[in-house]
Amino acid sequence: MIDLSKVFKVYSGKANACSCGCSGKYKVASSLKDFADKDRGYSHDESDIDDTQVRKIVGKILSSENPIDNGDHVYAVVGKRMYVAFKMV
Repeated sequence: MIDLSKVFKVYSGKANACSCGCSGKYKVASSLKDFADKDRGYSHDESDIDDTQVRKIVGKILSSENPIDNGDHVYAVVGKRMYVAFKMV
């Protein structure tokens, strides 16, 4: 379902809330920063890069009861949090 080597960005935030970043945080995989920059339209700051957080969020999604794969991203709601992994397709 999720190939960690293709996950360029993750999101962790409040479930059932906006995911623009005001209710959570995005983190980018260092190895795919260039791809994430192109996807975003401009460069990410160094503070946005966090491989540990990317792995943790992918782990939370994979261990959840009902992850949903929408092709370019996989997400799961766990309690009051939503976790999303954006992947290269």
